[in-house]
Amino acid sequence: MTVQIQSITAEDFQTIDGARRIIVHDHPRQFARLNLGEPLGCYGLSWCSDLPLIQPVIQHSHDRQTLWVGVDQRLAAIDLQDGHISLSLALYYNLFQILPTRDWVAVLTELEVLLFDNSDCSLFCSQALPDLAAELSIINSDLVIRLHDDRRLNLNLQTAKLVSIGL
Repeated sequence: MTVQIQSITAEDFQTIDGARRIIVHDHPRQFARLNLGEPLGCYGLSWCSDLPLIQPVIQHSHDRQTLWVGVDQRLAAIDLQDGHISLSLALYYNLFQILPTRDWVAVLTELEVLLFDNSDCSLFCSQALPDLAAELSIINSDLVIRLHDDRRLNLNLQTAKLVSIGL
């Protein structure tokens, strides 16, 4: 499935059916149409930042059954079998990265990492970070979170324990 995202105007955004506006900001400055093709159609996104660096993050789940979409402090998941919204969530911090694994989808925000079950999009784990996050990666069966100051944290996917592994 090809996913296309296109910038649109506020007026175009208003023409999208309310149930298909998967990310809606209270004071939006940017708008986009997410086209999933036939038979699923289009979904709308709006977000606050007018900075060109702040753009939607889009990732397929590992099994390609769910499309994860996030921008600013909003996250959504679309079931690609029937087009239903499986998850719509306001985040406490700005979203940085979405990383699918075989069993989980990891979401990295400025100061938190969230793990969602791949099968039903339920939240499995939420861990606060001691400093601003920079990047998330997978090493063996662990998530490695690199912080802005280059310190590294290890989140074990089996135990959901977060430990520092230094620089």
